[in-house]
Parts: sequence; C-alpha cells; structure tokens
Amino acid sequence: MSAIKVMVMGVLLCLGSVFAFADDGQVLVEKTCSKCHDLGRVRAGFGVKDQAAWSATVARMLAKSKAPAVTHEEHGLIVDWLSAQKK
Repeated sequence: MSAIKVMVMGVLLCLGSVFAFADDGQVLVEKTCSKCHDLGRVRAGFGVKDQAAWSATVARMLAKSKAPAVTHEEHGLIVDWLSAQKK
C-alpha cells in the first residue's frame, strides 16, 4: 500500500513540474517579449511557426541592442513554450 502512495506522489510531482515549466515559459514570454512590442505580434505566430522558426525569431529579437537579457535556459523555455502554442 505504501509503495502505491509513493508512486502516486512521484507522478503528481512530475506533473507539477510539467505545469510549472509551462507557466514559466508563458511568464518569460510575457515579461521578455512585451519589452519591445505587444503580445498580439507574438500570438500571430502561434500555430504558424515551428520550434526552429521560433528559435530563430527569439535569437534575432534577443540580439537587438535594447533586448532584455535572458539565460540560455530561459531562451529554451521561451522557445519551447512558443512552439507549443496553437491558434
């Protein structure tokens, strides 16, 4: 019985991490992308751009002189979240 409880708790912890990951990506997109333009422009690419296209777009935007600084990990979270969005 206790082994089942441990397994269930492990699954719940993993699911929590997945949902936190998704929230982190959204928060980063809202915080980072809105520094330079409105989020409608970002949403226009939902379901249109794949992960490679989003990666190129994010890299291009972050290379601009007034772009906010993000870590390599945050860059990945942003791209992953953007590429997972559908129209």
